[in-house]
Amino acid sequence: MSTIDSSENQSSKSVDYVVTLAWTAMLFASSLAIIPFREILGMVPFWYPFIHGVILLALLGLALAYQPTRYMWRFYSIMTIIFFFGFGGGWDFGLVPMIRASAEWSIWVATIPAPFDMFAVHLLRLTPAFAVLLFLLISGRRPSDFYLIKGQIDAEAEPSRLLGMKAPEPWTKLARPFIIIFVVFTVIFLVGSFQPSLDLIVNGLPLLPAALLIAAMNAFNEEFTLRAAPLSELEPGIGKNEGLQITAVYFGLGHYFGYPNGIIGVALAAFLGYFLGKSMIETKGFFWAWLIHFLPDVFIFYFLLVMPLG
Repeated sequence: MSTIDSSENQSSKSVDYVVTLAWTAMLFASSLAIIPFREILGMVPFWYPFIHGVILLALLGLALAYQPTRYMWRFYSIMTIIFFFGFGGGWDFGLVPMIRASAEWSIWVATIPAPFDMFAVHLLRLTPAFAVLLFLLISGRRPSDFYLIKGQIDAEAEPSRLLGMKAPEPWTKLARPFIIIFVVFTVIFLVGSFQPSLDLIVNGLPLLPAALLIAAMNAFNEEFTLRAAPLSELEPGIGKNEGLQITAVYFGLGHYFGYPNGIIGVALAAFLGYFLGKSMIETKGFFWAWLIHFLPDVFIFYFLLVMPLG
C-alpha cells in the first residue's frame, strides 16, 4: 500500500511540476513583464526581451531533455515561436515588429492607400500562424488535433460556474447571447473612446468590406496562434481547466495594449479567451471561437478605418 501511495505522490508531483513549467512559459512569452516598463518608463530596455527568449529556449531544452516533461515539448516550441515572431502582444521585439520598424517597410506602407496599408500589416501578422501551423504539421499533428476543423457546432457545453451554467446546453444555444454581449460591450467601448459622429459612421460604409476581411484575418490569426495551437497541447497534457486558465490569462495579458485596452481590456479578453477555449475543447473545432471573435473585430476595425476620415 505504501508503494502505491508513494507512486501516486510522485506522479502528482510530476504533474504539478509540468503545470508550473507551463505557466512559467506562458508568462515569459506574454506581455506581463513589459507592462510596468511601458507604463512607467515609456519603453522597454533593448536587452530585456533577450532574457525572456533565453528562458523560453531553456524551458524548451528542459522539456526535450527531461523525460517527465518531454510530452509537452510542442507547447514550449509554440510559445517560443510566438515570442520570437513578436506576437505576444505589446512586444517591440521579434521578427514582425522588426520588419514593421524597418525603414523599407515604413516607406512601402506609406505608398499604399488606406485600407490596403492595414491589410498589409495584418497579412504580415499572419506569419506566426503559418509558422506554428507548419511546425505542428511537420511534428506529426493533424488539423483535427489542434481544432483547425469546423467541429460539432451543436455539441453540449459543460456546466460552468463562471458562465452561470448549472446544466449542459448545446453550443448553438449558449453562443447566441454571448455573441450579443461581446458585440454590444465592444461597440459601447468604441463609441465611448472614439466618440464618432453619425455622419462619419455612415460615410465610412464603403470601408466595411475591408473591415470584414481584416477582422476575418485577425480572428483566425489570434484564435489559431494564441489559443488553438497551445490549448491543443495543454488540454491533453495537463487537463482542460489548467489549459483554459493558461490560455485565457495569456490572451488577456496580450490585450493590455489592444482594443479595448488596460485592465478592462485584459479582463474582457481573458473572459473571452476562457469562453472561446471552452468552445474549442467541447466542440472539437474552430467554428464558434472564430465566429465569436470575428464579429466584435468587425466593429473594432471598422472604427479604426473610418476614424482617420474625420
